[in-house]
Amino acid sequence: MIKTKSIDHVCLWVRSLPEAKGYYEKVFGFVCTPRESDQTTLVVESENIHFFLSESKTESDFLSKQHISFEVESLDKVIESLKGLGISEFHVGQVNYFFHKNYKWCEWRDPSGIRLECVEMV
Repeated sequence: MIKTKSIDHVCLWVRSLPEAKGYYEKVFGFVCTPRESDQTTLVVESENIHFFLSESKTESDFLSKQHISFEVESLDKVIESLKGLGISEFHVGQVNYFFHKNYKWCEWRDPSGIRLECVEMV
């Protein structure tokens, strides 16, 4: 059996790399740079995480089924930031059914329809 420690990275498919780059830099403060070996993929990084964005001409329904969640210190600060950025369509809730790491959550959609979520551990 493989014993995992955490998820290292994912690759999300987006409708437009320039649109996604601007959005993720503005909302999260991530640094988004083209991947050296593949200019059609962005490397998205912060001090704590990294993942990839690639452009796809796939149906919007497929793109909207993608989901990524970020752990944060304060969900209240996330909600305040979203409102400050003019993002008013978001939902909040709480998960209490895991044996480990239950959390409060806030989720919304990026311009490609990807479900973005921030969680605060409880």
